Amino acid sequence: MKAVVFSQPETVVVEQVADPRCEPGEVIVQVKRAGICGTDLHILRNEYLSNFPLIPGHEFVGVVVEVGREVLDVKPGDRVVVDPDLYCGHCFYCRNQQANHCLNWQGIGVTRDGGFAEYVTVPVRACYKLPETISDAQATFIEPLACVIHGLNRLRTHPADEVLIFGAGPIGLLLLQALQNSGAAKIVVVEKHANRRALASQLGAVAIAADENQTAALRELVPYGFSIVVDATGVPAVIEQALNYLRPRGQYLQFGVAATNATITWRPHDIFRNDWTILGSYSQCLTFSAAIKWLENNKIDVESLVSHTFPLTEFPDALQRFARGETLKVHLQIS
Repeated sequence: MKAVVFSQPETVVVEQVADPRCEPGEVIVQVKRAGICGTDLHILRNEYLSNFPLIPGHEFVGVVVEVGREVLDVKPGDRVVVDPDLYCGHCFYCRNQQANHCLNWQGIGVTRDGGFAEYVTVPVRACYKLPETISDAQATFIEPLACVIHGLNRLRTHPADEVLIFGAGPIGLLLLQALQNSGAAKIVVVEKHANRRALASQLGAVAIAADENQTAALRELVPYGFSIVVDATGVPAVIEQALNYLRPRGQYLQFGVAATNATITWRPHDIFRNDWTILGSYSQCLTFSAAIKWLENNKIDVESLVSHTFPLTEFPDALQRFARGETLKVHLQIS
């Protein structure tokens, strides 16, 4: 089969590899569509948890073509989305409802081969059958949307919240819609790209350019600061100044993924003096079902976030265009 292979850091090839094999509790999925994520870039740059060589890809949808002998509730022909986070279920964190911190965690497309391939083997427990009303393009967003829902679960949201989001990439635009569904009174998005600001405006946000005038514009919109500030960029320079816009007793959510060695400077006294709550949001934690329900009931617009679709063979070019910020969400149409 054809697959994308990260053979070593900073090296990408599309090549023929051996077809996957199916163990007793596993299924083989023929991948239909897969999404490129910023985490894939971190993996390629050796800034994440992965080893090489690796077939990446953790956002994908497909059809089951083979099942192991112990598989009872999934059959060939079933259309499924795959949760890439594989939890052991018995460690300290799994037993305390913190499975995303599982001590024995494995990740499809992160620590084991993933969905940037014609076929992939996955444990049957990672498969979620899909309603016919959810398209392949929508289904490919279930994993990132599940991460957004986990982030939302970390926050205490209120109907009168005034929210500031840094970044209007695919994740920022999912966060925007998720917070709208939670009743935020006003959502402001700061973004440097005009086309992304336009889409944020279409989705109901007030969009502000990320430039030397942003502070004055934000102060005029919300003079006393925002009750929730979210970083969806992962850029240390953006993160470092984000608390400047947070009101006393506000909540800050770090959602964007920064490089593992990135550092910033915050003053502890400011956190103490302002009663701030600082939150992280890592991956997702059994929120696939909620993401499927939101899409099934048309609560989130995801298809407008897809700017480019490429065949699998053009992955290197697609990834480079994504890395340069020339795209919004990029999907691979695989079969």
